[in-house]
Amino acid sequence: MPQFTGQLRPNEIFASLFNMIISQETFADNIDDVKSTLVDMARVDGSLYGDTKLYYSTDVLKSAPWGNDAEATNLLQLHRPKAPEVQAIFLNIFRQISLTVDNYLSKRAWGTEYAFSQFNGVMIGWIRETKRVYDATLYNSYIGTAESTVGRQQISITLPEQSGDAEATARLQGSAIAEAIANLMVDIKDVTRDFNDYGHLRSFPISSLIFVWNSEQVNKINKVDLPTIYHKEGLVDKLGEHTLPARYFGTVNTAAGTVAANNQTIRSLIEEDYTITEGQDPVHVFPGDLLPAGAQYAENTTYTVDATIICKVYHRRSVPYMSAFEVGTSFFNAKSLTENRYLTFGHNTLEYLKNYPFITVRGTTATAPAARAAKSQKAET
Repeated sequence: MPQFTGQLRPNEIFASLFNMIISQETFADNIDDVKSTLVDMARVDGSLYGDTKLYYSTDVLKSAPWGNDAEATNLLQLHRPKAPEVQAIFLNIFRQISLTVDNYLSKRAWGTEYAFSQFNGVMIGWIRETKRVYDATLYNSYIGTAESTVGRQQISITLPEQSGDAEATARLQGSAIAEAIANLMVDIKDVTRDFNDYGHLRSFPISSLIFVWNSEQVNKINKVDLPTIYHKEGLVDKLGEHTLPARYFGTVNTAAGTVAANNQTIRSLIEEDYTITEGQDPVHVFPGDLLPAGAQYAENTTYTVDATIICKVYHRRSVPYMSAFEVGTSFFNAKSLTENRYLTFGHNTLEYLKNYPFITVRGTTATAPAARAAKSQKAET
């Protein structure tokens, strides 16, 4: 049916009368899952006092040959450790969600007290829902686009394709991904300097790591596509442990630009209004949303979707989401008989802690020889 314009339908018997509205219902089941699992795990408390969290990273010490009695002359020698690396996280972003409601003139648009109360209740509920959407989309977009190029935090996997055989391709690619992730799980538990930006000696338990998978990539591979040898040590459980829609994975656009027509790849890293045509309402986007055609964007505020990203692997403490405060307030305007409601909150600029790994896993396709595909299938049957 078309948009309701306020025109009542004429009565079938009495042409001078119009059929009444039976009921008015405002949809309340609007947001089910905002994919907030990752941001909820990352929350850390801030404070009304101060604005900075400092994280100190120290490196391993060293041993040296011992000279028995000759060491007596070295008794007063000092052995200071190397100065620690210090990273600061700042509470520097503050935002507000605003809503105006009233209990007088707008009530005239509703036929019953229930219908009016339901509408007002839904709109007031949107204040908290908007905060949920903002937190989740901002955090998910950061996880899908942040990258480190230090050490071995960029992993590339060759994904074989068997022409004309989708089942063989799934098995081959499942094997390739499983092998690469299995190797990573072994290497990252070893004592190494390869998986943090400082190059400090570290070893990380697998239980401390979060694997976030590109849904389009992981949906291509079922657990049955993984060889039997990889069904141990929790590898299968890590496959699809946390997934995000493919739209969140991409590469940050470090230069400003203008969105072309039929945009399907450039998405926002921030919540923003984009004015396309003067005099018309701006287009509002949340992080992860496509920018409208013709939108002009600043550097580091958007990203281009990268379908080759398979997953992100990072420490569960790697990207803290610190809350400064969250305050709900209201103001009744006696002159206009309106009530303004506000939710004001603050958080830090998102960045990963350089003491921990932040690994990007990409896959590139390559045609596999038929013999290799057949051998793979035979070995797994």
